[in-house]
Amino acid sequence: MAPSVLGIGIPATSDMVPLLARGSLQKSLNVMEADMNASPYDWEMLYITPDMAFDLCTTKLREKMWDVVMIGMGIRKTDAVVPFFECIVNAVHKELPEAKFAFSNSIEKTREAVDRVLASEEDR
Repeated sequence: MAPSVLGIGIPATSDMVPLLARGSLQKSLNVMEADMNASPYDWEMLYITPDMAFDLCTTKLREKMWDVVMIGMGIRKTDAVVPFFECIVNAVHKELPEAKFAFSNSIEKTREAVDRVLASEEDR
């Protein structure tokens, strides 16, 4: 059975994304989604913003036993949403205590980060 991977990120259409950056961000997200869909992983993406109902996140976390949760940079590196990032991390910890976290420094390195986390697990 393929490892299950949940990506959590800000949609390109969000007001958090500068208007001029939305098109290029959407293109990058489309490439990342295609790459992850072609990967050997059971991949899904949840797009969420702090102004949305947080139960969307907890409901998605409860859908299955996710092996890896990848939280996007738009959530991790934006000072204004650090409390939102903390809520996500704590929800993952509560709902999926066995799940691994994966973090990348760019959208293009999403699969590399997931590969790395899962490979390090195999090495133990």
